Amino acid sequence: MSTLVIVESHFSNTWSIGEAIAGALPDATLLRVDNAPKRIDPSVELLILGAPTHAFTLSSSASRTSALERKTAGAQAARRGGFHASSIGLREWIAEASIPGTTKVLTFDTCVAGAGTLFGQAAKKAVARLVANGVNAQYGSTFWVTGADQLRAEETERAAAWARGFKAGE
Repeated sequence: MSTLVIVESHFSNTWSIGEAIAGALPDATLLRVDNAPKRIDPSVELLILGAPTHAFTLSSSASRTSALERKTAGAQAARRGGFHASSIGLREWIAEASIPGTTKVLTFDTCVAGAGTLFGQAAKKAVARLVANGVNAQYGSTFWVTGADQLRAEETERAAAWARGFKAGE
């Protein structure tokens, strides 16, 4: 099975989850949303899309600008480490994407623990947009970050286990 993982990330948290997922799948290719093709090749059987939750939904131009101004520990660590935030969002990519009907799509997101489950999550909003475009898409999972924009320690291991479990259940 050919797998493509496309990720939007601003503080490296969602990227780290994408790396864990792609690393758990031997045939996976990981791309930043900035570099992802707008037309998915029909040989891609599984497309996994990841995004951070911004204001209980997919990021927007305004929320990405706001994220660049954050001074949390996670934001500062990402900048010090040289991580470059995505310049476009998964929302915009979905609007322009052409995904074959034979490609199964799963979504995941990163979200501050607690609030997202009550009010909304990027991965679920992505599914709604994809399904509205006629894509076979399902919500996959949410991975948790702290209020300081830092990925919880166990989340990369949980992401890899989730990916291995999905692969086993082909």
